[in-house]
Amino acid sequence: MYSNVTVMVNTILGVNMNYVIVVAHQKGGVGKSTIASNLAVDLAKIYDVDVLDLDMQKSLSYFNTLRNDKIKLNIKYAKNFKEVAAIINNNQKLLIIDVGGFDSDLNRAAILGADMVITPVSDSTIELVGLLAFKNIIVDIRKERPELQAHVLLNRLHFNLSTSLTDIRDFISHNSEFKLLDSIIRDRSEFKKSFERGLSVSEYSKDSKAAIEIKALIKEIQQWQR
Repeated sequence: MYSNVTVMVNTILGVNMNYVIVVAHQKGGVGKSTIASNLAVDLAKIYDVDVLDLDMQKSLSYFNTLRNDKIKLNIKYAKNFKEVAAIINNNQKLLIIDVGGFDSDLNRAAILGADMVITPVSDSTIELVGLLAFKNIIVDIRKERPELQAHVLLNRLHFNLSTSLTDIRDFISHNSEFKLLDSIIRDRSEFKKSFERGLSVSEYSKDSKAAIEIKALIKEIQQWQR
């Protein structure tokens, strides 16, 4: 599988392009599409944003149909590695890519061309084990992108953690493939309610704690862009 990625790595990396954020994890159900939708909507208030929906479930596309009187996201699609590479190479905007919860050439192409990879993970033991599986993908891609790290976002954290934040941070810090973001997204009802209405949490409830957490994440992303 990875041999197909290396064939076109020079094409992807050899183009001056605007910022590419990939929300990725090899496990499904970790909240990638929720994070991607909130980033896309709120960042579109600041930048020109395109969205590439690589998730087989097309959750972002469904979210977009629910936006009604709100400005729609500009969503693109790709069927194979070459099409992903072409979108990244020709990108002139802030591009946010939502990948599926599985390993594939399509997803690896997106990660390979990313300026920033955001990997949501909760305090669940299953998700932390899944993070180690995702590590293998990053290790492979780092053969061509040695500087690549997945920026782990603590997402949907319960208020009463079964595992301390210190333990989670230690778990991640022992792997050079990962960089832990300072931002933390809690398990808040506003995320589900807003997504079901095609809204970001900032549009749904601008003063909510959920909206404040997304704003903090965006501020941190902007700092990494500099």
